[in-house]
Amino acid sequence: MSDYLVDTNHVSKILEGEKKLRSRLQKAEGTGDTFGISVTVLGELYYAVYASQRKKENLARLKAFLDSVILWEYNCPTAEEFGRIQAEQKVKGRPIPPSDAQIAAVARLHNLTILSNDRHFAFVSELAVENWLSS
Repeated sequence: MSDYLVDTNHVSKILEGEKKLRSRLQKAEGTGDTFGISVTVLGELYYAVYASQRKKENLARLKAFLDSVILWEYNCPTAEEFGRIQAEQKVKGRPIPPSDAQIAAVARLHNLTILSNDRHFAFVSELAVENWLSS
């Protein structure tokens, strides 16, 4: 069994009804895998809803999705992990966007695998990343 933190790019495809991805998620859930998003991802998703032309429809779809996933909070220990990640990336000369460092912090702190097609997550040590959009 695995625990996954789903990044915005994967959630967007789920909300769009991407059949191959939805099927893979359902199969994984059937084996006991769990899925969730971070508060940072939730903010990005709400931004997409309110910037869209179909706010009401997209908001309903997002709220239904939220009923099916875990929501991982961003709290003091997560903020500390964020700071650690940002400092590590600075030393490596490979900074990543702050929002993605927040997502990475949640994943690393809770030992979650990130589902994302963002390549820069691979630069963060001790972080498991999978891209189900390309496989």
